[in-house]
Order: sequence, then structure tokens, then C-alpha cells
Amino acid sequence: MAAVFRFSQLLSSASGSFQSNLRRNIGMTAVLLAKTEKNADPIQKLFVEKLQEYKKKSTVAGGGLVDVTPDMKDKMEVEKQQIRKRYGEGNLEEFPKFDFKYKSH
Repeated sequence: MAAVFRFSQLLSSASGSFQSNLRRNIGMTAVLLAKTEKNADPIQKLFVEKLQEYKKKSTVAGGGLVDVTPDMKDKMEVEKQQIRKRYGEGNLEEFPKFDFKYKSH
């Protein structure tokens, strides 16, 4: 940052328009450089790491649920059976298909 400050001092005699554009660009560069890996927000960094970890686990699970225990699978099957009893048979894993047919008068 010291080099940027010295560079700004050298250009202090430059025209107003050029100087304001330069400061704006240097300011934007400073913001972008602050977002590098070493200066990243620790919470944001942890969030990104957890997303990457989840993505790896999801691919290993074949796109299914991640970190599922046998007890959780059993509870899910019980819930599916209750839904089938209430609403009829059908594939609960896919989105329903609607067929809208209008009668003409």
C-alpha cells in the first residue's frame, strides 16, 4: 500500500479528471486485493470450505442425502408410507406432472 501512496503523491500534480479516475481505480484494486485468500473473512472462508466438503460428500453419495444414518432412512420410509396411504400411490421422488385440459364451449 505504501507504493500506491507514493504513486498517488507523484501524480498529485496531474489533471483533476485523470487524478480522480486513478484514485477510483486504485480504490477498486485495493478492494479486490483485500478479497484474496489470505485476507478473506474467516467466516466466509469456513462457509466456502463447508460447501466444498458437502459437494464432495454429495458426489460420493450419488446425489442422495449426505451423512444419512440407517435410523434416518427407516424414518424416511415410514413417512413415505404414511404419505402414500393418505394421497395414493405414486413415485414420491419425482415432481408430479400436471395435465390441464380445457373444455371448449
